[in-house]
Amino acid sequence: MDTKQKVKIVFDTDIGGDCDDAGALAMLHRLCDLEEAQLVAVTASYASPFVAGCIDAVNTYFGRKVPVGVCYDRTDKGEWIYGGALCREFPNEYPESTFGEENGTPDAVKLLRKVLSQAEDHSITFVVTGSMTTAAGLVCSTPDEFSPLFGKELISQKICRTVVMGGSFYGEQPFSDYLERDGKDYAEWNILEDIASARVMCEEWPGEVVFSGFEIGLWCVTMKEYVEKAPTDSPVKRAYELHPAGKNGRESWDHTAILEAVRPGKYWYYHPWGQVRVNEAGVTRWYSKEGGKMSFLIPKVDYETLRQTIDGLVLDTIL
Repeated sequence: MDTKQKVKIVFDTDIGGDCDDAGALAMLHRLCDLEEAQLVAVTASYASPFVAGCIDAVNTYFGRKVPVGVCYDRTDKGEWIYGGALCREFPNEYPESTFGEENGTPDAVKLLRKVLSQAEDHSITFVVTGSMTTAAGLVCSTPDEFSPLFGKELISQKICRTVVMGGSFYGEQPFSDYLERDGKDYAEWNILEDIASARVMCEEWPGEVVFSGFEIGLWCVTMKEYVEKAPTDSPVKRAYELHPAGKNGRESWDHTAILEAVRPGKYWYYHPWGQVRVNEAGVTRWYSKEGGKMSFLIPKVDYETLRQTIDGLVLDTIL
């Protein structure tokens, strides 16, 4: 009898813009179907009138009702590329009118403190695929009605590991010379969204953090066949159709973080543990540090194997 425990995932995402967030959430639901994972909560690393509904539309489509929260520390009134469409066009419990804590959409940090306080010790894997705004907010949080612990204490007690899709580590491993762009180091999008919060997380997060850098998902284009074959009532299909590059598939940045979280070490090696720091321009660097708890992924399998794994998981939801 297989006694392997499900990996309990709290997923923090900037869904609504790039479509790989929607694809990654779909793949996570499939891993839950396979009883490899349990989705505990989904939070957004920003707040808008549409993002909670966008998240809940995907969760509802895959038959799961899980807590949803948004990060009011970073508010955006816009619909982004597909966030507004998914919120309005697909069933969900967070229509535009529920925006705001007073109207029913929970604050992300408060929701995290609640679900972590209820979790068993060292049981949660935290996955971040957007800015680190929510994560930094959790680090800096103070005792409340959910827990007498400060943020760092709560993280140390409840979260066993953290996987972040963010940063770029070309300078640290034998990839292409892509790091130099017009003579400047490359600052990855999720870091640039909120450099201050990225610096807080990298300097103050108390537990293990594995980074899936920009280069890890860059050469792995997935979801094309899903877009072709999924029924029209799929919000994930709609997200890819609305994204300018989505109809022909999209790079799999966020999928890689989910795969590493649920199947640790299966597809990637770990760079030696140390310290990741973010400079004022948003460029990430790894530094040697005795007892350091931060690493980044280095490919173990070829990209065609990775593509087949991701597409195989997601296609099984419709075939």
